[in-house]
Amino acid sequence: MTARPVDGEEFALVAMPTPPAMPARRRRPRNRREQILTVAACRFGDLGYHRVSMADIAAAVDIGASALYRHFRGKQDLLVAVVDDTLTELEGLVDDRADDLPAIVDALAHAALRRRHFGALWDRDLAYLPERDRHRLQSRMRALVSRVADLVAADAVGPAGEARLRAHALWAVLASPSRHRVDRDAARFAELLGQAAMAAVRAPLPTEPTLAPRQLPGAKPQLPVSRREAILTAAIRLFDRQGYPTVGLTDIGAAAGIAGPSIYNHFASKTEILSAALARGNEALWLALHHALTTADGVEDALEQTIDSYVTFAVNNPAMVSVLLSEVINLPAEQHDTYQRSQQAYVNEWVALLGRSQPHLPEPEVRLLVHAALGVTNDLVRVRLLQGRDRLPTEIAALARAVLGLGTLSQS
Repeated sequence: MTARPVDGEEFALVAMPTPPAMPARRRRPRNRREQILTVAACRFGDLGYHRVSMADIAAAVDIGASALYRHFRGKQDLLVAVVDDTLTELEGLVDDRADDLPAIVDALAHAALRRRHFGALWDRDLAYLPERDRHRLQSRMRALVSRVADLVAADAVGPAGEARLRAHALWAVLASPSRHRVDRDAARFAELLGQAAMAAVRAPLPTEPTLAPRQLPGAKPQLPVSRREAILTAAIRLFDRQGYPTVGLTDIGAAAGIAGPSIYNHFASKTEILSAALARGNEALWLALHHALTTADGVEDALEQTIDSYVTFAVNNPAMVSVLLSEVINLPAEQHDTYQRSQQAYVNEWVALLGRSQPHLPEPEVRLLVHAALGVTNDLVRVRLLQGRDRLPTEIAALARAVLGLGTLSQS
């Protein structure tokens, strides 16, 4: 309030307008970069790299896009930073614990829960990085696997030549939470993951193959004459190698040996090709499961046959495994939900079998172990360095059994 003259001699008190309040200055958190990396990892992991924009990430962190670009030059740079940051933590956890494999596994299990999106992100989105960055990151991961393999060789039963196989299985178990949303108390979750990973390290492996390898020595595989089949086969292979969003119909036509426009004689769109590929994979799994259930002699035998059927499918169709794991998110919403339900129903059959076989385990823990066993299978069939092992299908099945806590069940 202030006084001012009125009519020359009298004064009156007049209210002055209150000046507008100055907005409080927002201070940038010291951990802003870490916040961005955490949000980006979650968005990339949940939605896929190609479905996330820098604007989405900026909004989730509550900053402007220009502020985000002060930290990262672009989306590829951000993805590189997310992977770099995770690998740096994993490397530190391994290096800080000398040669104590159980302690390393326990630390890695807790890290896997803190960085739950990393496994799916690594598996699906690394292909979208520039070749130089991709190779550098892959080299770091190979070094991590080799470091753990050396420790496994000193800890595990069996020949030293099995160490790399077991090390990959260990990492697959730890990455498995990225493929599901099962939740437990963090300490118990990490304990179960660690136990499953160490089971893969220490389980005895068969010395003779009981499941056929992907291709017998001297085999002469033949290709179908159907053009539709050629298109589908080529598309699955390309989706696996490059990721669905970066593959065009022209690419598929060239790989199938036909002109790109000719694809429209068989499929209306690229989405229809993806849908057909996913339908084929899902139905193949359900047919194999049906056979296992209807020919089984009890719950344990049904579970054994189910494990063997899945391993056989995965060994013979590694590219299809990748598509089933990573590309459902690229379908339109209605189709996406249909395939998600089908995949979830398939997992539920495993959960029901293991739950009846191991009735002492709570259902969420059964489900966690099922995803870990599936993860071991899905990962090992796609590791190139392991493909020359003549007992690989049988070894994968044995590792899956160990992860499920089935011990040394007889193998048919």
